[in-house]
Amino acid sequence: MTEYLLIAVLHLYGDKLGPEMAFDTYSTEAECIYAAQTADVIVEKINSQWWSFMDEQRSLGRDVPPIESIGMWCRAIQTEERT
Repeated sequence: MTEYLLIAVLHLYGDKLGPEMAFDTYSTEAECIYAAQTADVIVEKINSQWWSFMDEQRSLGRDVPPIESIGMWCRAIQTEERT
C-alpha cells in the first residue's frame, strides 16, 4: 500500500541546506499536498523550535544560521497492508 509522508526541508541563510523533518502520513497524495500547502502552523512551530535551537547552540559557542525558507513536500512510501 502506498502512503504519503509530509516532509519539511529547512533552507538556511548562507545558502545552506538544513535538516529534513518528517511529520504525518496521508492515504492519498492529494491529502498530503493539501497539508503541505496549508502548513502554516507547522512552519510556525519549526521556526520557534529553530530559534530555541540556535540560542542553545550559541551558548555552546556554535554558530547556527537562521531559517531562510521552509519547503514542504510529499514522499511516497510503501507500507504493509493492515489487517
